[in-house]
Amino acid sequence: MSPPSPPEPPSPLNLDEWIAILVTLTTIGGIFYWAMGKEQKQQILQDLGFSPPSPQPDSTSESPKPTQPTPTTPELSGSETIPRREAEVQGSKGAGESGRMQADSALPAPEKVPPSTVSPTTTTPTPSVEFSDIPDDFWAHVAIADLAKRDIVVGFPQGEFKPQRFATRGELAAMLQQVFEPKPKQRAIAFKDLPPNYWGAQAIKAVTKAGIIIGYPDDKFRPNQPITRAEALVVLAKALNLKPPSEPSKTLQQYTDSNKIPDYAIANVAAAVKAGLVTGYPQGNLLNPNKPATRAELAAMLHQARVISRNRASRQ
Repeated sequence: MSPPSPPEPPSPLNLDEWIAILVTLTTIGGIFYWAMGKEQKQQILQDLGFSPPSPQPDSTSESPKPTQPTPTTPELSGSETIPRREAEVQGSKGAGESGRMQADSALPAPEKVPPSTVSPTTTTPTPSVEFSDIPDDFWAHVAIADLAKRDIVVGFPQGEFKPQRFATRGELAAMLQQVFEPKPKQRAIAFKDLPPNYWGAQAIKAVTKAGIIIGYPDDKFRPNQPITRAEALVVLAKALNLKPPSEPSKTLQQYTDSNKIPDYAIANVAAAVKAGLVTGYPQGNLLNPNKPATRAELAAMLHQARVISRNRASRQ
């Protein structure tokens, strides 16, 4: 029997096999390295002679971060304040006409301006076209709103006009000055009952110097005395230089109480009626010449007088 053959020596590994083994070992080592804790990693690096980098703060750390202060918008006053929707409309101007129309349609309805709270005894009234006691269907609403808008009439505290309150001679003088801007024709009268600090002193002085309204024989003006409807119509007829009709009684026959008109006032009242100064009065067949004129009635007369004066000026 022949002895067994000795085993053949293993063939040397080629380059590819060495690379495969190296990659495998490196991969396994990397897995073990990353599986280690942070402290073990640092220890291994130190044993190999490496200094581990300084630890960086963890982005997920719960340590507080510096809080940035929230910017605050400075408060603006007056015309500097721009409402949010108004700013949006201004920003949309470069987006074309359609953009502007859409932005405008989103704007809320403008709030109504609060009514005037200025007393007639104030020399610098604040105009208002809205009064809490003058509804839209009030018979003299148009006249009152027009005069208020032009600073000719003013309201009382709480935004009231008080249309049923009797108008005084002082109030009429102030309104006449605003409507007609009278030119002086005679010397001023020093009325005994008109102190220099009276709220309507300048207006009374102006209309009396123009001869539009006069005082009483005792050199008194009686500014706080209610003025009658006939007196108001006479004054307005003079202010407008209205020519009385040839037959005043015929002009006044439409009123059932025309016989109550004072004799001195018949011609001028007829001229005022013919010119249309009494239009809009609720009771069309009554003139009530001796009744004190209310603020609403006087406003209606003055409104018509202003229309007549304006039309006359436009024709000249």
